[in-house]
Amino acid sequence: MSNLKGKVAVVTGGTGGIGKGIALQLAARGATVVISGRNATKAEAVLKDIRKSGAIGHFISGDVRSKSDMDALAAETARLFGGVDIIVANAGGNDDEARAPEVRGPFAKIDLARVAGVVAENTVAKLFPVQAVLPYMKSHGGGSVVFVTSEGGRVPTPGQTAVSTFAGGLIRASKVIAKELARDKIRVNCVCVTVVRDSPSWDAVFGEDSKVTEHHRKQYEKIVEACPLGVAAPPDIGQVVAFLASDESSYLTGATLSPTGGLTIH
Repeated sequence: MSNLKGKVAVVTGGTGGIGKGIALQLAARGATVVISGRNATKAEAVLKDIRKSGAIGHFISGDVRSKSDMDALAAETARLFGGVDIIVANAGGNDDEARAPEVRGPFAKIDLARVAGVVAENTVAKLFPVQAVLPYMKSHGGGSVVFVTSEGGRVPTPGQTAVSTFAGGLIRASKVIAKELARDKIRVNCVCVTVVRDSPSWDAVFGEDSKVTEHHRKQYEKIVEACPLGVAAPPDIGQVVAFLASDESSYLTGATLSPTGGLTIH
């Protein structure tokens, strides 16, 4: 598989979980992969795996909630590797805050000011890196944008007012952006995920230090039991993203894919 050979990809939140799975799948197909995050130690383990595949990997630290950090990420990637062809906006905002019972819980009881803060943080966390790379994609003659967000933006789930608001909004925004950027040969697509093994969300629910509510845990347990094709692992999501990043999907833009193992059907 070398359908991304010669391409330069940026993956936010690429130091672990779903982002790591995406980065490794892009690298396996020949892309040069820049992973961004805030933990250089975790990044080094991912880079070692990228290099084992024979691909080039690089880490640039940055906070997706900071426009200046994302502008610097795009500029440094272009300086080092000549441009940007693929951006995977995977990292979110403050996950611990998003899981707090005052944010994730019955609508009648949640703190709407805190919900609004989570919605804003998670939205800019996806949009800042994409906006930052656009000049470099345009100068390259096009590119592929992939947003990774929650299936809660497509399927109403009790207790997920915040998730539904920011993920649902991002899905709609991705279609607007796809319309705007089509003339520049930049494709924009969304991947919506539910429960994924070996991810921070999985560990937050099923790990030894779990602090989520009993309702939250029961929702996850129900999903695990109900997935007809089983629960996804990060590489499963990475394969879908790699397809959207490649020329094999060159006529696909404005789409939303839900690799949920048959749990949801659209």
